[in-house]
Amino acid sequence: MTNRVADHPHPAAAGSSVSHRPLVRANDVQNVLQPLEQWIIRYPAAALASAFVVGVAIAWWIKRK
Repeated sequence: MTNRVADHPHPAAAGSSVSHRPLVRANDVQNVLQPLEQWIIRYPAAALASAFVVGVAIAWWIKRK
């Protein structure tokens, strides 16, 4: 990996043979999110209400701490 701040590469990156593949593939994410998107399209009021409830719950939890 090249250090963009320095003019020379980082010494640990010279011999690194780490595979840089993603932990989650884009196709997997699409398979999970597509039913959620379809539900939001079919029931926009319920989606908005549930997002509001989740937001209030998170705000209450943060304020409680």
